[in-house]
Amino acid sequence: MRIAFIDLQFSWPPKGGGEVDLFNTVKGIQGLGHEVKLFARSHHGSWERGGSVESAVAPFPIEVVPGIESGSPTVAAKRIRAAVDAWKPNAVMLVFGFFLGPYLAEALGHYRLALRFFAYECVCPRDFRLFWNGAPCPKNYIETPDICRRCMVRSRGGEIASARPMPYIREYLDTAAYTPGYYRRTLEALRKARVIVVYNPIMAAQFEGVGPEIVEIPGGVDPAAFAPPAERARRSHTVILMPGRAEDPTKGFATLADAARELAAERDDFEIWVTQAEAPADAPPQVRAAGWRDPASFWRTYQEADVAVVPSIWEEPFGLVAVEAMASGLPVVASQVGGLQRIVRDGETGILVPPADSRALAHALRRLIADPAERQRMGTAGRALAEEEYGWDRVVRKHYAPVFDKLAEAREAAP
Repeated sequence: MRIAFIDLQFSWPPKGGGEVDLFNTVKGIQGLGHEVKLFARSHHGSWERGGSVESAVAPFPIEVVPGIESGSPTVAAKRIRAAVDAWKPNAVMLVFGFFLGPYLAEALGHYRLALRFFAYECVCPRDFRLFWNGAPCPKNYIETPDICRRCMVRSRGGEIASARPMPYIREYLDTAAYTPGYYRRTLEALRKARVIVVYNPIMAAQFEGVGPEIVEIPGGVDPAAFAPPAERARRSHTVILMPGRAEDPTKGFATLADAARELAAERDDFEIWVTQAEAPADAPPQVRAAGWRDPASFWRTYQEADVAVVPSIWEEPFGLVAVEAMASGLPVVASQVGGLQRIVRDGETGILVPPADSRALAHALRRLIADPAERQRMGTAGRALAEEEYGWDRVVRKHYAPVFDKLAEAREAAP
């Protein structure tokens, strides 16, 4: 079967977990014997609009489609369609199209179509996070389009009115995503799909009643690339690692900093590493900057730590760093949100705590600092779970293969 993947955010080296996920998904589908190709765009100098992919080192072909950076969405969609049609796939998986997504689904409606959502891009036009005033937002664009449009204008009105808006905002304007017509186009695009693929039940519930079958598929990890060390470093203090973007408020560093202050009042046998070039200015003295490392070498940071902490306060769609930490043999203390609460098994591979609860977080960290044997037990269980459930070969065979089998069956059944 010949399968086209389309992602207008993709870049390599990756800028986030979505690109890592897609890269390994396409690679895995190819490994099952399918012919694959990834269609992307390049837009240098803008984090939210893809990056350099022309020189990507990948085991599968990548075609960068030119001329879709801005302007008419129908023209951009036609150019994507022309490139895809020239390759003649049997099925298409549309991954990340930003505001062009509905136009792309419409242009590619003559294929058996699957939609893959890595975040809340379809239900939160403001920033794809579904997060407002320090907490998960209960609204979503599919159910409350008028409210979400007003939220977008209220929160990003200055950028919208700017003479030179950033590419993300310019595309919002180019596609007329602020209109009822765009909302109708979005619903029609969702209904064109045979399958909608999401990370977790929260995301799945947002598409209930739209029409297509909804499938939950987790992300994965390469267990060999994140193998634990033969022995953790012996030292007088415990190293607690917060992997990911600590500067992003939704990642919960503020909660971790408060927990660190509580712990520091009673003990001095721990350090907290954050993956930033410099520690935040207002951070307690126990916080150290671990610096940035590219994804290919980040396994070293996990090997140097004793505990991983993921204190997110938004509904993380998945939680890639938690799986990487488990594969590295670390116990994981994580917020009970989104996909994280499905990954971490409380009391077995780590500890789940309520989001934004610094006292509960401090209690969980205190428990692991004081008990190296507990850390070892949880780390070993996490490694086993990562190998059994989240290895990429298993994720592709168990979850993705049936999706493409369904698309192939639908194609054969079509008149």
